[in-house]
Amino acid sequence: MLALALVACGGPDRETFVADANAACRDRAAGQEALGAVDEEEMLPAATELYEQELERLRALEPTDEDKARHAEWVRASEAVVQAWRAVAADPADLAARTRVLERFQRAAQIAGRLGLSQCDA
Repeated sequence: MLALALVACGGPDRETFVADANAACRDRAAGQEALGAVDEEEMLPAATELYEQELERLRALEPTDEDKARHAEWVRASEAVVQAWRAVAADPADLAARTRVLERFQRAAQIAGRLGLSQCDA
């Protein structure tokens, strides 16, 4: 009953949170797919920008009280992904930076999975 009252009063609801989060991830993934034919020199800054845009959308989400802590954890993990992409864009030859992108993305995807998101692991 309380959850219904919160939704009726304009509070965050889980369905909207999940739909908006999945849309942010889906849009970023579609952008990445579109970069498939672009050379690496153009792709790295463009991919970094896609992750930055996704991060801004994730920050703007309104999680339910139940999801707030995990959402905050996900945002922090996504910030780490963006930092890793920036490092790769700055030095494409840095193999350790490339590995960090993958590791940090996997971490963010795991957290997204625990939030019940289905579009945030690609």
